[in-house]
Amino acid sequence: MYRRILVPLENGPADAAILKHVTELAKLLRSQVLLVHVADGWAARNMEQLNLRESQEMKEDRAYLERITQQLRQAGVEADAVLA
Repeated sequence: MYRRILVPLENGPADAAILKHVTELAKLLRSQVLLVHVADGWAARNMEQLNLRESQEMKEDRAYLERITQQLRQAGVEADAVLA
């Protein structure tokens, strides 16, 4: 039914509820999960154009995505993440 599930995350409290549901659904259907978080802020919007380093907020967002990806994998779900 669902081969791939795209999950937008905010790095906030609301993520827990959706992740619980997505984990169960992905395990049931043997779906791949792609987590995505869109970085916000001036540095994120201008990083490539101005050749800036990652801001602390972006580093925290990347670490968050990596942690959630590992949790999904440990639960038996094929998962990847993108910080956009």
